[in-house]
Amino acid sequence: MTHLTTAAADTPDVAAVRAAVEQNFPDLWPAVDLGLATAATLLLADNVDPVAVIYVGGPSSSKTTVADFFDGHSLCYRSDNFTPAAFVSHAASVSRKDLDKVDLLPRIKHKLLVTPELAPIFRGKEAELAQRFAILTRVLDGDGLMTDSGTHGQRGYRGDYVFAWLGCTTPIDAIVWRVMAQLGSRLFFQLMDSDREVSIEDLVGSESAVPYRARLEQVRVVLHAFLSSLFQTCGGFRGVTWDATADPYDVKTWIARLAMVLAAMRSEPVREGDPERGRFEYNPAKREQPRRANAVLLNLARGHALVHGRRQITQEDLPILARVVVSSMPSECGAVFVALVKQGGEPLRTGQVQDILGVKHAETARKVMEDLDRRGVIELETNSIGMPAEIRFRAPWAWCASPEFQGLLKW
Repeated sequence: MTHLTTAAADTPDVAAVRAAVEQNFPDLWPAVDLGLATAATLLLADNVDPVAVIYVGGPSSSKTTVADFFDGHSLCYRSDNFTPAAFVSHAASVSRKDLDKVDLLPRIKHKLLVTPELAPIFRGKEAELAQRFAILTRVLDGDGLMTDSGTHGQRGYRGDYVFAWLGCTTPIDAIVWRVMAQLGSRLFFQLMDSDREVSIEDLVGSESAVPYRARLEQVRVVLHAFLSSLFQTCGGFRGVTWDATADPYDVKTWIARLAMVLAAMRSEPVREGDPERGRFEYNPAKREQPRRANAVLLNLARGHALVHGRRQITQEDLPILARVVVSSMPSECGAVFVALVKQGGEPLRTGQVQDILGVKHAETARKVMEDLDRRGVIELETNSIGMPAEIRFRAPWAWCASPEFQGLLKW
């Protein structure tokens, strides 16, 4: 059976956006491509799962530049001072009859929320984090949010409140990954740090080049025109009825694999013991169900296909998903996972893991290796006394070391 893959004659060409980005910000096209795919998920008629992608990087990693490309378009709602409590407000200083004027949730309904600075919501004590992410988890179910307070009683919204979200934050601490795992993470991430060192020539050249603001505006104009044309030709919000039967089985199989490994890798091992004495034992992780991750990744793939003028997914949509998946694993686990993929089936020893993590003590690396073992994808092998421990993929996950998966990550 043959499936149609050609673009419709009136489908806008994303090549102009890519050319503008690569001319002005050479390293940012993959992140912009992901942002466009995230926005395009709003076009899918059967999308009920809000797609939230957070760019993660250190200072000056250009993550907010990507967010700024989208800012100002009619599809986008920008918030520079975001807190989860803003979705449904209970501010004591505002009368109940006026609260709906300040609620965030109705303002982002069917839009792309852009939040250039999310670091504050990823910081704080565990109880505070749990409260914030409980709200985010509910909102990212897509069917509204009802909350109660002693000041205003019950307030909120029920129904279709699907939106898409692009955010930015600095690297995330281990406690945040643990809290998100306990609540069922709805957030997906894209690492923005580049391995390429900035040279003196780069800095000198940047001074004589086109000013940053001018380059930013050049990209923004082209990107906004593309977004407007894409949503117009596709019928606007939920304007595309997707024929899932036309999607190749092998591509859907790869997406399912990615969802499975992501669900396993961000499932948190259960810690039990005596906190007062600092003695703990860990049980194997309680596995996150992969259905939601699979649904979101499918939507991202279909959004990416629409951006590139197609009405079915292909192998071309998989690399962007693979990068999101490895970026959405807890930081240390993700770094070792990627290194093990590069090994192509060969194990990693303690010293190698130590180098990957940049830690001084072998015991620190050993603890990460033990943590990986409990997640069920990677196994820790302890050899005879005096021999270093090593990790490798368990047999059911051997595909993670395959040339095909290495190709999807495209180093």
